[in-house]
Amino acid sequence: MAKNTTYKGYTKLAERIARNTHFTCEEVDALLHMYEVAGGGARWDGNKFRDAMHGLLGLTEETLMEGVYQVFDTDQDGSVGPEEFVVCMSVFLRGNLDELIEYCFSVYDHNGDGHVSKDEMAQLLKAAVVNVPPGEEQDEVLKDLVEVLLKRMDLNHDGKLNFEEYRTAVLAEPLLLEVLGPCLPEAQARERFLSTFLDTYGNKAQI
Repeated sequence: MAKNTTYKGYTKLAERIARNTHFTCEEVDALLHMYEVAGGGARWDGNKFRDAMHGLLGLTEETLMEGVYQVFDTDQDGSVGPEEFVVCMSVFLRGNLDELIEYCFSVYDHNGDGHVSKDEMAQLLKAAVVNVPPGEEQDEVLKDLVEVLLKRMDLNHDGKLNFEEYRTAVLAEPLLLEVLGPCLPEAQARERFLSTFLDTYGNKAQI
């Protein structure tokens, strides 16, 4: 995927990661440096991860951030290591639609059972339902919203959303990618990060 994985002077880790991501060796090296600086040389636990993603990309929604953290922690050891961070950032920042579909569904499928139930959908959408019309309860509004989404996306009518149903819906209408809540950085934050991280953490910044 990477355009250049042969720069001399980069670590073997950077070269190996670059071969399997959308980053160049130079970019991987900068991201590894960023990880080390932000973590003080230690692996990132959940609190450090949330603080870093908030500071770097403006992600704040607590319920979804727990799911994002679990996806980044690919070996499920309770922390996010440097390689996990860079590989997931590749999808996070430059992933194609298929990669983003898999990523977002993994965030929404918080318990990893292969589907998102009605209750899970309601929990994910709760942060989006802020202004409830007079005389209505939030739970009722959430229930109605979940039913609308299932009517459109639940192709086998089993009352829950599986990966293939979600993928089919998003391929037909990409705007549905984050239908259950924002688990990707906003475009402006993403572009700002991509345009500045090399200058901040790259080789020239380390001299």
